[in-house]
Amino acid sequence: MEFRSAASTHAVCSYCQSTVVRDGATLSRIGKMAELFDDHSPLQLMASGTYKDKSFTLVGRLQYKGASGAWTEWIALFGDGTQGILAEDNGSYVFAEPAQPGRELPPASKFRLGANVGIAGKTWQVAATEIVALMSAQGELPKLPALFQDFDIIELRSSAGEVLSIDYGGEPPQVTRGVEVRLEDLRLTGLKGASE
Repeated sequence: MEFRSAASTHAVCSYCQSTVVRDGATLSRIGKMAELFDDHSPLQLMASGTYKDKSFTLVGRLQYKGASGAWTEWIALFGDGTQGILAEDNGSYVFAEPAQPGRELPPASKFRLGANVGIAGKTWQVAATEIVALMSAQGELPKLPALFQDFDIIELRSSAGEVLSIDYGGEPPQVTRGVEVRLEDLRLTGLKGASE
């Protein structure tokens, strides 16, 4: 199993679903991942494109499920070694990068739908609060929440159309900041069914 990113701590084999964790130069098998569900996505591992004039390759995928449905987060590895997330939900896409909240985040239970909150020097409106669980994963991953164990996700929106997501699946919570994108604007190659 090959790791392309120094930030990836876990990897899931596409063929046998073996899950490994990396600790320095040591790889340890920690079990098998559940089968991926068919999300009818045009995206796939090793598809590549451009975001903010930076080239990226999709190296991992996390599939989540909550009360409102299922979605996928694709791990994008940029040429400079940093990572982003291309979230895909029923044909809608948000490209996000890691962000600093600028303050200690409150517990997920403190966020109320429609309320305004100040984070990272900006006012955001709480657009979604949901309890979700990881259903499956594939490829290289910077994190790997416990399979089928519930945790909170909070989604905030700004008046400028930005999306701030807070993932309470680990400690401290992980924050990403991004915008909605169209696949054609990412100039993707290597999509499913595409002839190169």
